[in-house]
Amino acid sequence: MANNNGFADALKDINTLIKVDKQVELDVLEQAADYFVKKLKPHIPKTNRNKKHLIDNLRVVVKGDRVSVEFRDAAWYWFLAEHGHKKSGGRGRVKGQHFVRNTFDREGDKITEIMANKIIKKMGG
Repeated sequence: MANNNGFADALKDINTLIKVDKQVELDVLEQAADYFVKKLKPHIPKTNRNKKHLIDNLRVVVKGDRVSVEFRDAAWYWFLAEHGHKKSGGRGRVKGQHFVRNTFDREGDKITEIMANKIIKKMGG
């Protein structure tokens, strides 16, 4: 499965300029993901239906050579809130709030800058 999350694309661009070892790459990706989570949290909508909220399920996960930002137990609800969905009974549609997309669009350049600066610093530049 392709990893199309923006962080990987930014790192791929940076890797064309600098040869980075895997540990430095993972450290930089994790720091960029932590920054993204910090900026995303204030924009996450809260639900009135139950006591579990998306903000409580947001995590940075490092597995092997991958770093991802995930809504653990509420992944299904994240998709509905982000993209919208049909109302129950088929009467209308709930508009998507696009809080993840808008946050990444707003912070994407800063995330790339953080990654580039950390790589240069760790590689002794």
